[in-house]
Parts: sequence; structure tokens; C-alpha cells
Amino acid sequence: MPAELRVLTLNCWGVMFCPKMSERFQAIGEELRTGKYDLVSLQEVFTDDMYRKLVYLVSNVLPYHHYFYSGWTGSGVCVFSKHPIADVCQHQFTLNGQPDDIRKVELDWFGGSLVGLCRIQYSGTEINLYAAHTHAAHTVTASDLSVYEAHRVSQAFEISQFIRFTGRSADLSILTGDLNFQPWELGLKIIQSDSGMEDAWLTAEHKKADDSGVTSGHPENNFTAPGDLVERIDYILYEGSAGYRVKCVHCKTTMHKVPGKPFNYSDHEGVLAHFELEKVSGPRDAQSKPLYLSERDASLRQAVQILEEKMVSAASSRLFYMAVLLLCLLLMLPITHLPLHYIVTSLINLLLGLLIGWSFWMGVVVLETEKRGLLATKAGMEALLKASEMKNK
Repeated sequence: MPAELRVLTLNCWGVMFCPKMSERFQAIGEELRTGKYDLVSLQEVFTDDMYRKLVYLVSNVLPYHHYFYSGWTGSGVCVFSKHPIADVCQHQFTLNGQPDDIRKVELDWFGGSLVGLCRIQYSGTEINLYAAHTHAAHTVTASDLSVYEAHRVSQAFEISQFIRFTGRSADLSILTGDLNFQPWELGLKIIQSDSGMEDAWLTAEHKKADDSGVTSGHPENNFTAPGDLVERIDYILYEGSAGYRVKCVHCKTTMHKVPGKPFNYSDHEGVLAHFELEKVSGPRDAQSKPLYLSERDASLRQAVQILEEKMVSAASSRLFYMAVLLLCLLLMLPITHLPLHYIVTSLINLLLGLLIGWSFWMGVVVLETEKRGLLATKAGMEALLKASEMKNK
């Protein structure tokens, strides 16, 4: 008999000042403790209080858990499991937005977004459960190219590399989370083509006819605001191994409205996948692990171009901050000789001092760090492309 595994992922929308947060997290915990799920991946659980509350609520049915600590506000990523967690590992993304962009509520740079791994022992198998939350696009329309596209494709590449290098001994690898990529976007193509993972939503043998698969901006979600994009950006991706055949029996969106309440569990819908694992003897058939090398190389070439364009724009930003720094330095001396009250002069000097410090930090530290991150990602992509060229000669 094949072993069965039910995997859930949900972005809990735990950003500060979100509506109904305490009630929603209570409801999330009550749903998780029904015992329906074997593995649960949550995102945007930003405080220890939220996490500990969930741990307490689900302890009888999901006794194993891990929180991936990172950044200043926290990664928000955590895992709950019905089965023992044997090992954990995490990788914080090299590039994750900018601290000077105050337009975003999410403040991605301060969160220290990452991809985390829990190695789980289940019925004699070794399962690598990956949980991730990547940088949002923050675009107005689906066709817009995000100003953070270079950071987003960099994160996608790091996820795929992390999976490739840590998943070689696993019987089953599962990637879960709010990946913030629609199915046709470059980032998801990189993750799937480089890691070899399949989309549970697309491969499931059974889906409800009225389930659109939309996980963000759903018209029936009471937290959806006018103008929000209707998207499928939350995923469960998976890959089997030489020793185990994996089949996705059923996949659906779930955790919509809270029972008996006029509000949803989150502004995202959850995704639930039901897998069957079966041990096989002898070599696997060719179709069980499709090769995506040509698609991967095409995606990486496109990503390299995006990274190069970002390096040019980043250089312009560094010049801007250096210009602000020099201007403030030039203004500080003459201001002290103006016939102004000393309190006014002190306040102006304080403001100029803050601008000098901010401009130095952004121009010399933050943007230089970004430049090196872009170069690192570009070098990694080019190494794979060069290896492919050598194989094809």
C-alpha cells in the first residue's frame, strides 16, 4: 500500500496592524489541530507570540515544529509536522529589496526572507520539506515588470540551487510557500527547471471543477481590496527520487472563510496537496523525472540580462546618494555662519547629519552589498550556462 501524505501551505498575513489578526490566528490554530494535515508550512508568522500560540493549539496533532529565525522583523516562515523533524537548515536570500523603499507595507529587506529546510522521517522515508517566502512583485498589473525583478529571480535561483544541493539524498522533496510568482513568470520557471520539481496543482489527478486555483486577490475573500491582482502565487512543488514514485492524488485551495465568522483566515487562500508515495525497485521510468535543461538555460540567459540591467541602475543610485552626501557636507559649513537662532541651526545640522549618515550607508554599504549580490547570482548562473555549453559541444 502506498503511504499517504497531506501537505498544507498558507500565508497567514501576520503583518502588524492587519485586521482581525488575533481572531484569525486562533482560527488557523483550531483548523490545524483538526488532524487533517501531516505537514504544514506557514508564512508571515512574524512574532514569537503568534508562533507560540500556534504551537500550543496544535501540539496534540502536530507535535514537531520549527521556526526559521532571520532578519529584524523575522522571516515569518515556520513548519509544523505530524512526524519527527530530524534536521533543519536555512538559507537567507542574498538580495531582498531595499531599506529605503517606504512604499511597501511588507518591508521585505527587514524581514530577512529565506528558504528553510526541515528533514522529516516518515514511514521509513526521508522527506525534505522546503518552506519559502519570496519578495513580492508590487506591480499594478500582471504584465508589469517589477522593479524588484532582479532580486526576485536571484531568490528563485537560490531556492533552486539550495534544493539541488540539499535534496540529493531525499526520497521526496517538497517546496511550499508564497513564492510570489505567477505560473508563467520567469522566477517559477527557474525554480522548476533547475530543481526538476513539478507543480502539484497541474499534476493532480483530481481537482474540483469550480476551484480556480487562485490564492491571492480571490474575489470572494473579504480582505481583497479593489484593484488587487487575482493571482495563483502560493505553491506546493514536489520531486520524487530513484527509490520512490510520488503521485499527487488531489490538490485544492482551502481555508477560505472562517466557519461562523464573516472574515477569511487570511488574505491568501491555503493550498492542500494529497500525495501517495510508493517504493519502487529498479531504475525509474524516463517520464518520472523530466529534463528541463533547455528551458533552464533559456530562463537563466533571460535572468542574466535582468541582473546586468539592475547593476547599471544600481550604479546610478550610488551616484545619487554620493551627490546627496557631498551636497549636505557643503551646506553644513555656511549654515553655521547664517544669522539664525542656535536652535534652528542645531536642527538643520542634525538633519544634514542624518542625511549624510543615511546617504553614506545607502551609497557605500547597502548598494555595494547589492552589487556584490547581483554579481554572485550572475556568476552562479553563468557557471551553469557554461557547463551546458561544454556538454553540448
